[in-house]
Amino acid sequence: MINPWPPSDGSYLSVDDVARRFRVNATTVYRLAQRGILPGFKVGSQWRFSRQVLDSWVAQQMAPDRATGAGHGR
Repeated sequence: MINPWPPSDGSYLSVDDVARRFRVNATTVYRLAQRGILPGFKVGSQWRFSRQVLDSWVAQQMAPDRATGAGHGR
């Protein structure tokens, strides 16, 4: 069976998609990805982000810190 590309479920997002989703500037997405804060990967010169990984990352950022009771927001 041949997998359709791009995936019809929209499982990978561009920088602009992520910026719209989080309501931030695309430059912020680039900066966070380059610093390794926002999980993503490069295809050539373009960044791509897994929707599933971003959902997990957001949940992790919102989880309370076990030691202090504070969230992980950056």
